[in-house]
Parts: sequence; C-alpha cells; structure tokens
Amino acid sequence: MKWVKPKPLSAICGVDGECPDVEELANGHCGFGIRELAAGKWVSTELDESDGDQKYNRAFMRLFSYISGTGNDQGVNIPMTSPVVTQTNLDENYQQNGGSMHFYIPTEFQENPPNPTNEDVEIEDWDDVIVYYRAFGYKGQQVSEDIWKREFGYLALAFVDAGLDVVARKSITGTYTQPGVREQRHEAMFVAKNHHNLYWNPADHSWKESRGYKECRKYPNPSNTLKPRTVESMCGNNAQCPAVEDMESSRCGYGTRNIKAGSWVSTEIFASDGGDRYFMAFERLGSYIMGNNENSQEIEMTIPIITKNFLDENFEEKRVTMHFYLPPEFHENPPTPNDDLVEIEQWVDTVVFYRAIGNYNENVNTDADVKAVWEKEFTILGEVLGKAGESFYPYIAVTATFTLPTQGQQRQEAIFLQWNDHEEE
Repeated sequence: MKWVKPKPLSAICGVDGECPDVEELANGHCGFGIRELAAGKWVSTELDESDGDQKYNRAFMRLFSYISGTGNDQGVNIPMTSPVVTQTNLDENYQQNGGSMHFYIPTEFQENPPNPTNEDVEIEDWDDVIVYYRAFGYKGQQVSEDIWKREFGYLALAFVDAGLDVVARKSITGTYTQPGVREQRHEAMFVAKNHHNLYWNPADHSWKESRGYKECRKYPNPSNTLKPRTVESMCGNNAQCPAVEDMESSRCGYGTRNIKAGSWVSTEIFASDGGDRYFMAFERLGSYIMGNNENSQEIEMTIPIITKNFLDENFEEKRVTMHFYLPPEFHENPPTPNDDLVEIEQWVDTVVFYRAIGNYNENVNTDADVKAVWEKEFTILGEVLGKAGESFYPYIAVTATFTLPTQGQQRQEAIFLQWNDHEEE
C-alpha cells in the first residue's frame, strides 16, 4: 500500500470541472489539512444497504441520472463537479451504519436547481463547514478499504496529536478524479468540532504568552520540554476550569493566580498500588464523575487535574492526593461518592504561584527523566519566589495538568501555595 502523490486541486478545480468554494486555513501542524467549505446546494441520495456491493455504484447512477437530465424535472444537463462526496455514519462501535452520496451543484444552478424526479434523490442546503483532511493519489480503478482505513487512521492520529476534535461518528471521502486515470486525488475527511476555539499553534504565541509570565534571563527556554499551551486556549474550550483571578507581578520566573472557592472531588494516591497508583486514583475519580455516586449523576470532566504531594521536613514524600474540580452547578449539593476512598472537599480562595511547561520532548524517556523535569521546575520556582520575597509553603508540591497525554499540545504546572493559604496536614 505505497502512498501515491495526489493530483493537486489547482489542476482539477476550474480545469476538469467546478468545485465548491473552499478556503485553506492556517495550519501549524503536520499530517492533515484544514479547509473551510462554503455553504451551497448539493444533490444527495442515501446508500441503500439492500443493494449490497452495488450500493455505491447505484447511488452514483441515481445522482448521475439527475445531472444528465433524465432525472430532473427540467430535463436539463448539469455539468459534473468535483468531488464526489460519500458520508458514512458510524455506530457506537465505529461500524458502518448507513451513509449517503453527494454531488455539488454548479454555480449556474445554485439559486434554483431543478427538482429531482426520483424520490430517492433530494437537494440539500449545506452550511459553511470546516473539515480536516488527508489527500492521496492512486493508480487503479477502485481504492481499497485497507487504503481508506490507513488514511483515516493517520488522519485521526494527526488531529488528536494537534489537540483537535471532530464529529467522530461520520467519516467522509472525497473523490476528485475518475477511476483509472493516471493522476488521481482522493481525500479522507472528518468534520471539525469547535475548530476556532480548539485550534492552537505554538508559533502564534510567544513563550511569555504561553507561560503566562516572563521568564528570568537566568533560565533559558528548556531543552527537555516544549512550549506550554495557553490557559485561555483550553479553559472553556477543551473543558471547564475553576474560576481564577490572574494577579499582576513585576517579577520574573513565575505567575500568580487566586483560585476561587469551590467543590472538588478527591482521593488518596496509595503507594501500595505501585506503578499503577496514579492511574488507579484517576480511575476512582473518573468513576465518580461517570455516575458512581449516590445520584448516579454524570458530571462533565474539568481541568486541571490537581495532584498534591505532601512532604516531610526532609522533603520526602509523605502523602499524595488527586483532585478533580466540580462544575459550579454541583458546588452547593454535590452527589455523595459511593466509593469510600473518594470524598468531596470544599476549597477556599487560594493564592498560588506557578511555573508552566509543555509536552516532554524526545529527551524525556523514563520515569526518572520525568521526575528530573519536575524537580528542576520546583527548584526554580522555590528560587524565584525566595528572591522575590514571596511567602510560600514548601512542604506541599502541587502539579496541575490541563491536558491529557493524547490531546496534543499540553500544559502542566508546578505550583506552591502562598503561605497564608496552605492547608497543614
């Protein structure tokens, strides 16, 4: 299944025939394109599963009959356009569950297209839509299912790595050229969800904007982590966050914010759970918000995921806890957990000092490497706070993770609590 270079759109649209109006959108990521498809009319038909292996050919012929004049009430010939679009609906197991085929109606017929005479064919008005796509060529009559699976798989990996979301239950194919011709173009597509809020390109933001504070000249940009994603690009877009007040500071090397009072669901991370202890704690909290509570109430996932490391006087780990923020509608009366290892906590307004990092790079491969990254960030945070004359409690080391490992650009924070706001345990 060797990848073949696709025929460029510039050699198809306006040359071989008309294409719908599109705008290629800025994209700082690799492995896929981003395109906005303008609103317009399309002629459409459902795939008939009773047609078996012929369902695509017969759907095509119904649409072709419409544009050739035998299948529309005016008997007019409508020029063929590109691409031929096929949408496949997927069930909860991502198996095919019906679908449809579509031809774009050319400009001269957009305002008042003739009516189909076949009841299985209809005219649809499509709104503007943003799609993520992968293009490939082919040398043959029919693209195999294995090739489509490959391209959809690569497309999914690419947009997930970019931290983007799609309408996952509808896969779309676009075929721009006739089967068997020397140069072909095919595209695997998904419709984007909430693109303008979720899309984030590190190149569009300075390190200061990404961190939320200016770095001290003493500490160059890190060699083992990437630029962190901005808080603004995630909170309210990827998920809900607790209410915070960012506090201005003329100092370098850290940011300051006041996390407003609210309810959090919490559990202890047990050393006896070994290497799975963080996952098991996450699973307990995840189970709670998925309905393992007295009301069987599902609760939306929020960010960040907070971990508190309580240290003894020798800065050795004494106790570790994990926490999920509960959305405001659950603050007054959150459902009681069914699991005795999970509890609800009421947090007061808390001023914190933080340093932000992004994804680990290729230099961070082991648990020891990860530990070294965090030790360095907490050491620097302690140094800059001491130099700035800030009072903080060094025996609670807090980490905040704003993105899951599979969600592309990440943001993680090393946090110390302001002295007056710490909770001694």
